[in-house]
Amino acid sequence: MNGAMVFQMWIILLLATLSKVGKAQVANAKVLRGNSRRDDLYHKDENITVTPAGGVIFSPNYPKAYPRNLCLSWKLLAPPGSLIHLQFDEQFHLEEPVNGKCSYDFVEVEEKSQTSIIKWGRWCGQKAPSSLTSKSNTLRIIFNSDDYFVAKPGFKIYYSLLLSWVSCHSWIDVTELMSDMSANEMPATEAPQTLEDLDRTIAAFDTVEQLLQSLSPDTWRQDLDNIYTQTYIYYRSKSYHLASRQNKVDLNRLHDDVKRYSCTPRNYSVNLREELKTTNAVFFPRCLLVKRCGGNCGCGTNNWNTGCTCQPSKTTTKLHEVLKYAPETTPYQYQQRQRVRWVIDEIFLSHHEMCECACPLQPPR
Repeated sequence: MNGAMVFQMWIILLLATLSKVGKAQVANAKVLRGNSRRDDLYHKDENITVTPAGGVIFSPNYPKAYPRNLCLSWKLLAPPGSLIHLQFDEQFHLEEPVNGKCSYDFVEVEEKSQTSIIKWGRWCGQKAPSSLTSKSNTLRIIFNSDDYFVAKPGFKIYYSLLLSWVSCHSWIDVTELMSDMSANEMPATEAPQTLEDLDRTIAAFDTVEQLLQSLSPDTWRQDLDNIYTQTYIYYRSKSYHLASRQNKVDLNRLHDDVKRYSCTPRNYSVNLREELKTTNAVFFPRCLLVKRCGGNCGCGTNNWNTGCTCQPSKTTTKLHEVLKYAPETTPYQYQQRQRVRWVIDEIFLSHHEMCECACPLQPPR
């Protein structure tokens, strides 16, 4: 075998070896690309069945900084006739809002039904959202991050199952789900109150804080915050959008105003003949304005609808000048035509300066 043939065979073996190495590299490259698919890591739609045990949803890498370019979605589905409760962890930080809007990195909660879509809110920045409870058995949580700034720790949401009113056709589904739970795992439920019972209960409280603390001792602070953060309401008054929370309507002050001003002196028009119990004279003007106590005592006291009346606690007598006509009685009054003669007369009417509610169960002051 001459040198030319040996060199030719060596070239053929070298090309075959390079071909095998190239195929192996290509195969490895495919495997690596399959293990790091961008769509699986950065774009995901996940369905979660909510059970009595509950669960948690959090941003990737929590409590470290979350990645960029995320578009994640979690659909929570609970049994028919039940609700879903979301509680955000206090460690919450996403990219800060711009001009008051969460346009870039945000977590969003929405609820879809056959007839409407409820946007519970879109949040970012450093303040954890208040807890919320769905109105149906489905919720969707969406997390989005853009290609720029990220923050840590991101977010963490605890979800749990709440039982609501259950219709006949869905009761079987719920009982099957709850049958595996032990007696200790069953959630505590309170006997429902009628509207009349609840109305009598809230009459005993003077502030919103006291009311919520009594009705919901575990979540009253979140419930108080939710009064001003119910973003699912589509219509709000102008004052809600123009004013900050500190300038919004103070429900405690309104309640105090009712108690203070519901029984007050007010202008009343009285008929002078009836007021003075006069039957033998007429007056001009026929009526005058006086201050008399008026208002609803029941709404301002703890004794609702128990016969409370608004009564004067201080009165004064004021002088009024009016025209008065009283026919003169003479022996000849039937024989001649009477003359209509008006005179200026002084009359005194009682005015109420201070008023208070008097209730049968309240001892006299």
